[in-house]
Amino acid sequence: MDLKILCKNYGLNAVPKFWETSELRLREIYNGAGPDWLPDWGRKILTSFLKIFKGAFVIHDFDYERSDKSLPNFNAANDRMLSNMMKILDKDYPFSSILKWPARARWWVRAKAAYKACEKFGWPTWLN
Repeated sequence: MDLKILCKNYGLNAVPKFWETSELRLREIYNGAGPDWLPDWGRKILTSFLKIFKGAFVIHDFDYERSDKSLPNFNAANDRMLSNMMKILDKDYPFSSILKWPARARWWVRAKAAYKACEKFGWPTWLN
């Protein structure tokens, strides 16, 4: 599936430039979950562990690719990622579906952990 279509289907938020970028360029930018310095095998494991959040990570990678090296935009990129992960979670595991609560809780913890990791360790990548 096209990355932009995936993001649109979930109603994810992105800067306007994201929607103007070609699919080919987005595929070049997107590296899965995790920083560039993570070995491929590590990124594959992490991407699999966080697989439902792919659309959020595509947008997040795009934000990092276009970094202006400012703290406010670093925080905005990470906050947008968390917000987009919550949109995906709400669509795939709605709170109204009580039978999905256990899975929702597991994915919620993973989303929060991914956000905290970017918040705590993402600054050096943002600056590069």
